[in-house]
Amino acid sequence: MNARTTSTIAAAALALVPATALAATIQGGPGNERLRGTNAADVIDGNQGNDRIQGRKGDDKLIGGEGNDRVFGGAGNDTLSGVQGNDWLNGGAGDDTVTGDANATGDRTSFDRLFGAAGNDVLKGGDSFDRIYGGSGNDQAWGENGNDRMAGGTGDDVQHGGAGNDTIFANLGQDTSTGGEGDDTLWALARGDVHPPEGGGVDQVGDTLDGGPGNDRFRTRDGEADRITCGDGDDRAFLDEVDVITDATAENPKGSCERVQRRAPRQRDSRSEDQQQAPAAERVQS
Repeated sequence: MNARTTSTIAAAALALVPATALAATIQGGPGNERLRGTNAADVIDGNQGNDRIQGRKGDDKLIGGEGNDRVFGGAGNDTLSGVQGNDWLNGGAGDDTVTGDANATGDRTSFDRLFGAAGNDVLKGGDSFDRIYGGSGNDQAWGENGNDRMAGGTGDDVQHGGAGNDTIFANLGQDTSTGGEGDDTLWALARGDVHPPEGGGVDQVGDTLDGGPGNDRFRTRDGEADRITCGDGDDRAFLDEVDVITDATAENPKGSCERVQRRAPRQRDSRSEDQQQAPAAERVQS
């Protein structure tokens, strides 16, 4: 095998692929396997079984396959796919693309957990009931089908709930959250969205939340000037005094919201939901 050849290693005979290898194409078997790549751009497919896959360094393509898989991309701009099962997918450092369900069977019985970690990531839940956490970086996330729970992380994130009754947290950063179809709950958390205005000084720039169709709930008492669009449905908004309802008028100050309650900011609403969820989930287990 010359220096430009990609090796193919049967999972049944696999122990560890040396980190010094150029690249590996690894096919898992029907059992529960532990598959580890190289420091180059690997392709690893777990196939059947409850597999544990680590890409290490390099721009890897990692596929969990059937079963309840744990997939960690490591350093590099990786592509991770869970396919079927209750999967745990963590992109690691780099600008990663992480997808929970890659199948088109309409399977809604799986519960995937997707983590972007460091980098500007793209996360797509698929057909299952997903938990999606952006981590650091300016991430884009789609819950797609299912009742999803999404948290943006520390960058300026864009989150789309899609179909289903979703819960979406806008955390540190200037985030944009869209509920989509279904009865969604949208939160604006954390008072760390600090952007300097023109002319100097410090201004608290809030998040942009759009409920879309459905009976939605908004909770934005974080002390920032968040922008709220309730949309169609029987919507309720729990806001603070500085929040803006985008379609409000002098004649209709509630805009498309059916019920609006404004109060002073709450200290506990300034805490990021990721601070509880992401650190434990992003630990690398070798």
